[in-house]
Parts: sequence; structure tokens; C-alpha cells
Amino acid sequence: MPDPGRVTPPAAAASPAATTSAARRHWALAFAAFFLIIFAWSMAAPYDGTPDEREHIVRAAGVAAGQIAPPPAAAKKGTGAFQTVPGGLVREQCWQFKKDVSAACAQPPGSDDTPTRAGTGAGRYFPAYYALVGAPTVLWPGWSGVLLARMISALCCAALLACAYVVIRNRSRRGLMMGALVVVTTPMAVHMASAVNPNGLEIAAGIAFFSAVIPLLLGPPGPRRGLILLVGISALLLAILRQTGPLWLATAFVAFAFPLRRGNLVGLLRDRAAQLWAGGIVLSTLVVLAWSVRQQTSDLGNYSADRLTYGQAALREADRWRGYLDQIVGVTSWLDTRMPAPPYLIWQLVAGALLLIGVVWGSTLDRWRLLVLLGGGVAVPSLMQIALVNESGFVTQGRYMLPMLVGVLLYAAWTAEQRGFETARARSFSRLAVLLLLPIQLFCLAYTMVRWQNGLPANIGLSSLNPLAGDWHPVVGSVIPLLSASLGLVLFGWLVWTTTRSAASDDPTPTAERSDTESTELFRPAGTHLQSAGAQGGLRST
Repeated sequence: MPDPGRVTPPAAAASPAATTSAARRHWALAFAAFFLIIFAWSMAAPYDGTPDEREHIVRAAGVAAGQIAPPPAAAKKGTGAFQTVPGGLVREQCWQFKKDVSAACAQPPGSDDTPTRAGTGAGRYFPAYYALVGAPTVLWPGWSGVLLARMISALCCAALLACAYVVIRNRSRRGLMMGALVVVTTPMAVHMASAVNPNGLEIAAGIAFFSAVIPLLLGPPGPRRGLILLVGISALLLAILRQTGPLWLATAFVAFAFPLRRGNLVGLLRDRAAQLWAGGIVLSTLVVLAWSVRQQTSDLGNYSADRLTYGQAALREADRWRGYLDQIVGVTSWLDTRMPAPPYLIWQLVAGALLLIGVVWGSTLDRWRLLVLLGGGVAVPSLMQIALVNESGFVTQGRYMLPMLVGVLLYAAWTAEQRGFETARARSFSRLAVLLLLPIQLFCLAYTMVRWQNGLPANIGLSSLNPLAGDWHPVVGSVIPLLSASLGLVLFGWLVWTTTRSAASDDPTPTAERSDTESTELFRPAGTHLQSAGAQGGLRST
């Protein structure tokens, strides 16, 4: 049987129909893997088990009931609005921020559909996401509706991540970007994707956006319809999901548009689909900005009584970055569940190594682009926090920067591949990421389940880390989430492993023999560079 990843003569090259069929099969497998991983967290979590989930569920139920733009009010800590929702969704907190208390003290969501007025800090937010997930919470306000709402969000996130996987599989022929996909899909990204919270979909959209926009703007000219579609959808989501979206898009535009490949620029300017998507994204951004002014969404309330100088605020913000880095990996539940130190250290070392590879192998222009991306994802949010600290307190969290910072690592991997990073080393890095990081994903889920089910006392021992025990259990039981996550992680690891093997078989020529022009050909979709190579008489077979 011919290997579709190998370079073959034109007569034996895969047909367009076969290539499309393979892409659909890879997407379906990746979608199944990501959905199993994400929905495992959805099934494991208690009601309001992730940051602000109850706030977002109340907002979603309000939007689904037709309460699109409620009057701004001091409903939660000086901000938000009131929504009238089924009484079964209105529950008080009792265990959040108390890591030694299990979720057993909380009243679960119920079927009571009595209209109840509830305040929510998300009451002023743009309604698009809430319209997507809100209907089940009104139709079935108990556990059924909550799990269905979580499932809708998980399905959307899994679809975006599967698209990112397929793009990387087709455009990254040395395999390092596949390792970057493993790194940027952190436990925190999965944790937020499992909840009713627009931040999870925003993170998935960020991964999909950067996976597609990098080869679209910087890769060699070639088929781009699929890339334009994915960039358009993910950019549109970034524009409308949260207030920081326009900042992420502007940063990416500055980083990648100057200078832009002339062939890419001319092709995109003439492409009708690109024009329509660009117009839609700009229009949506303007609508969201107008909504923000009307609904006063920039008013975050007041979480701090301290009055700080800019210098004091800057020092405190710098000190908080240690915590942000851990949050990016996974400080789960209500930011009250910290893992033992090794998972954070391992994940951050792998991510740091990937960034270092990009810096070392990149050109001066590549380093400039990395610096712009880091500025947008690190410096700008920190400066905004310092400037507004006396109005809103320290409200920034690591997960808020994830949609931008994923682009840093994906671009670092892309530029290293462009500049000659050896295929064998890229394969080794990606496989090492699978072996080191995917078990951490499962550990983080199990550890968080222990926190929800049993609490985490100060002197907890290994004998207490049993995710099948406790005085509270998920509505589906404790075994099903662990099995779902295990199956999804094994499938995801297998997909990455086999992709890097295909990349190695596609790249028989030593790096030293390649020119920069030849290396860029690796970023065409699988099969599209073969015919041009054959026409030039430069075809090689393995």
C-alpha cells in the first residue's frame, strides 16, 4: 500500500478526492480526541465548578429567554446586571476558594423553572456566545441543561482544535508545530473549554487562528480557501467573545503583516472570500465596541480597597507573573487548586525550550515578530492592569492571556521549521511533549476531581489522592470522566506520534542540503507541492 505521506511520481500521487477524504478522516479523529478530553472535565465538575461559571450560566439563560441587553446595574461587586432565569439555576456558593471543603455542601442545579431575578457579573457582556449555549439551561434548568450547555461549548472548542490539528498536519512537514499544539493545549485551556464560559472558546479560537494565519500570511503562495475560512471563523470569534479579542487581532496583524510576502498580499487582496471575511470581522469588532460603550462593559467593579502608586502596582504585577505562568498551565477549579510543583515545572520547561528554539533558529525578522506577539500577550495586559488597579483591583489571570500566548509558541515552532530545524529533532521534541505532557493532563483532571469530591486538606498525603472516593461525586459517576479523558489523550497522542513519523518519511534530505526556498515548500498542503516538484524535474522518491 502506498504511503500518502511520501513523495511519489505524479502518476501515483494522491488524487484531490483522496486528499480531501484523508483530511476529513484526520479531522474526525482529532475532533473525537479533543471532545473526549474536554467533555471529561465537563462531566467531572460540580455546578459552578470553574471560575464564574454560574455567572455565565445565568447570563446564558437570560439571553435565551430574550433578555439580550439588560440595564447595567451594580449586581455583582459593583458591575454586571440582573437577569430573570429559572430558579433551579440560582445557587449559593459554599466551597469555592475553600480548597479543603468538597462540593458536597452545595445545592445542585434543579428543575425548578420559577422565574427568579439573579444578579450576574456577566450581565453586560456581548450576547453571541450566550445565545449559542443558553437554550438548554432554560428548557432543562437542572443537570441535563447544564451538561448540554457545557457539551455545546465543548463541541465548538473541539471542532476548532481539530481544524488546527489538520492545518498543522498539512502545513508543518517537520512536525515541530505538532509538538507546539500539544504544548499550547494546556490543562487550563481544556478546563475552561469544558465550562460555560466564553474564555474557553476564546482560547480554542486563538489556537485555531494562529495555526492558520501563520501559513496564510507567511507561507508560500498556494491553495488558501480552507485557511481563509478557518482564519475568518476564529478571528470573528476572537472579535466577539471577550473585550480583549480586538487587541489580540491587532497584535497579530502588526506582527505578521509587516513585511508581508508580496505574493500572499496580492492574492489575498484579490480574493473575494478574504475580502468578505475581513469586512465581516471589522464590522463585528465595531459592533462589539459600540455594545461595550452602551452596556459599560469596561466597568469591572471594584475588587480592591488599596490605593497604589504606579510603581507599587508595577512591582506587585511583576510578582504576580509567577502565578500567571502556573495559571496558564492549570490552577484549576476556582483558582483554588494548585497542583504539586513538578507538573508546572515540566510544562514550563517544555514551553520555554520551544520558545528558545524559535529565537535561536529564527532570523532577525522572526525575533521581531516574536517580540511583538509577546508584547501583545504580556506587556499590554500588564500595563493595563497597572493603569486600572485602583479602579478594579488585580483582576488579571493567566488564562486571559492564553489566546495570545499560544501564538507565540506556534510561531516559534513555525519559524524554526522554516529556518532549518532538523526533522529528526522536531520529531523527538514532539514525541517527548506527548510523553511528558499528556500524562500531566490526566493527572490534573484526577487531582481536581479529588479537590471537588473530597477537598484538599493542608497535610494531604498520597493515600488521599483517590479520584474515585469522596463525599461528592459527579452526576455521571467518577469513572466515566477518567475513562473519557484517558481515551481522548491516547488518541491525541497517537495522532501526534503518527504525524511526526509521516513528517520524517517526507523529509529524507539532510537539512544542510536545503535552501530556505526549498524549506518553505514544506508548508503547502500535503500533495500540493508534489506536482510542481515533478514539473521541475526535482522529484525525489523514498
